[in-house]
Amino acid sequence: MLFVALLAGGLLSGETREAFVNRYCATCHGARVKAGGLVLEGVPPAAAASRPEVWEKVVRRLKAREMPPKGAPAPDASTAAEFVDGLVADLDGAAKRTPYPGRTVVRRLNRTEYANAVRDLLAIDLPVNAELPQDAVAGGFDNIADALAMSPLLLERYLKVARRVSDLAVGVSEPAAVTEIYPITKTQASWQGEGMPFGTRGGIRVDHYFSHDGEYDLRAFLAKESLTPTEGVRFFRTRVPMKAGAHTVIVTFPDEFAEREGPVLDVGGPGGKPLGGPLDLLGTAIRPSIDFRVDGRRVKRFEIRGMTSGEAAFDGQPGPPTLARIEITGPHNATGVSETPSRRRIFVCGEDNAGCAARILSTIARRAFRRDVTAADIRPFLTTYSMTRAKRSFEDSIAASIRDILLAPDFLFRLELDKPDFALATRLSFFLWSGIPDDRLLDVAAGGKLRPTIESETRRMLADPRAASLVDNFASQWLGLRAEVEPDKQLYPEYDAGLRDAFETETRMFLRSVMRENRSVLELLDAGFTYVDERLAQHYGIPGVTGPGFRRVTVDPALHRGGLLTQGSVLMLTSHSARTSPVLRGKWILDNLLNSPPPAPPNVPPLDESSPEARKLTTRQKVEKHRNSAVCASCHNRIDPLGFALENFDVLGRWRTSDEGGVIDSSGGPEALKRTLLERPEIFVHATVERLLTYALGRELDARDQPTVREIVRATAPERYRFLDIITAIVKSLPFQSQQEKS
Repeated sequence: MLFVALLAGGLLSGETREAFVNRYCATCHGARVKAGGLVLEGVPPAAAASRPEVWEKVVRRLKAREMPPKGAPAPDASTAAEFVDGLVADLDGAAKRTPYPGRTVVRRLNRTEYANAVRDLLAIDLPVNAELPQDAVAGGFDNIADALAMSPLLLERYLKVARRVSDLAVGVSEPAAVTEIYPITKTQASWQGEGMPFGTRGGIRVDHYFSHDGEYDLRAFLAKESLTPTEGVRFFRTRVPMKAGAHTVIVTFPDEFAEREGPVLDVGGPGGKPLGGPLDLLGTAIRPSIDFRVDGRRVKRFEIRGMTSGEAAFDGQPGPPTLARIEITGPHNATGVSETPSRRRIFVCGEDNAGCAARILSTIARRAFRRDVTAADIRPFLTTYSMTRAKRSFEDSIAASIRDILLAPDFLFRLELDKPDFALATRLSFFLWSGIPDDRLLDVAAGGKLRPTIESETRRMLADPRAASLVDNFASQWLGLRAEVEPDKQLYPEYDAGLRDAFETETRMFLRSVMRENRSVLELLDAGFTYVDERLAQHYGIPGVTGPGFRRVTVDPALHRGGLLTQGSVLMLTSHSARTSPVLRGKWILDNLLNSPPPAPPNVPPLDESSPEARKLTTRQKVEKHRNSAVCASCHNRIDPLGFALENFDVLGRWRTSDEGGVIDSSGGPEALKRTLLERPEIFVHATVERLLTYALGRELDARDQPTVREIVRATAPERYRFLDIITAIVKSLPFQSQQEKS
């Protein structure tokens, strides 16, 4: 064979590459056919570095074995590999000679970053992101600069939030009593949520910011549809003295067999009269109760007495009451504002003069702007202070100045055009924390020591609780876990919000363990462990797990579990509401795990679901009938083998051997799929690095970034692509560290 002889000399020469293209590529990728929009005619492979946007596509498709198409003449594996290696050598060599740092980006903080920045700047944790509009998504993420526009609506919301946050943080808000309402979600009504006391059910946990020292009413309203007492009890109320600041309020139903404590007080029945009559639950004379806790301390327990409406409907058998909402009203009898964490953070001095004001505002501005500040930087805020101080108190004047800092472009935008050490510190903190640098990181940057110590700073920051954002923000978007999916309740009556949250908790804890323990990213595909509570373990058929707490368990290979592909969050996400979808599952693998999305052909006919003939077919048979169309076949050749390997899992991620159409043929099942993906691990790792680098840089990658991606993959290969090693390689990479060139 011609190519065997040509390969003997090592890498293919430019002339031989031309022959390769003419024989295997030109028919489909000439100027006339333009298959996939890729034209190779007139683009010499001998000069690959001059057209990286073309040849990087060729490299990707050949590595994934997607070219040439099925049925067309194809080279043997070694010939194709030699061709790819030659292109890569040219592309990477050119990148070393002419490094590409990327274009300059001026990026607005997205709403998650804004909320975290406010929290870390002023030591006040408020859900301000809920008051801002949803951010646009590009490249799979909501932190991409090109998609983060500014609008009049957003400016209006920023102004509103800045006023409220600055007043609360300083402690100058009006002490008028207001009511905050926290409705109960389906999840909270049905299960013991994260952070709730053990032995409780159906409650709610909220972090509420109490604006002043004073008294606050806590009221818990029972749901109308729950089995509530017929005597008219709708709510339970207690008034508690509170110090200003953030406090955790929990209202829940404790274990009904636990020992009862304290008298029944302040029950909101008719005329405030106590209600009598014990409930006989499972032959034991006990009364359901409801618990109020603040910061983990019980402040009141109420017994729910009397006949319930449910007893009349169910022959006297009582049912569990549920909450509809809680309300927090106050302050009443306000006495001022305590020394809150916010006030300690803000008031670095206490003198009522311009010198102290300048010190306070300089400290805040440095953190807010993520760099050292000059007298010129704080002059506008001192002007605000002076003008306000002529009419109002010192603290009011500081609050007005902080409001202006929160509206300044240097706070709302990440400006990386100068001061490269501080720009690097900002880039690092928003990558790892989705928030602003801490004082230590700013001090290291100010001393010009960040670049030589960036690896140790990265590991310090990853050990910080704020690094959970890599799971909550990066990983959830990378894997598409934010999408809303609701299985058909008639077909899957066992599904509820509690099961959905259990799926999410399993995946979040699993991802966090792989990241924090510096495990290989390949374990995302085939780990020997997962995290479950009793309900999820029973759902999966995992024995020996009791109790509501999530814990790490080793998975038996016989149960077909292990890795993301077998977790309920992914399997439900990639299903339709009433049935599984090999197409959705295969496409999800290509999109999210391999970063190689298939093209979306126009006018794709839907599967035949309704005809009597179709109802007799398995899902595989329906899809195979559908793909007989020439329009559909090209994409299905890539998608279907991946999706069918997961067909033994139903919509809720349970293992099955048959569906409504008969015995399932999964072509080797999830084990075979994982083996296939792990045979060439560099493809999955390359895709993972691409997504991490996109998120870290806040811009979509282009062909000129691919040499950097390959360099990171090669650098982390000796230790099997450990997660923290990849992150460290990213923060040490040229695009991350360089002063980016202007576009």
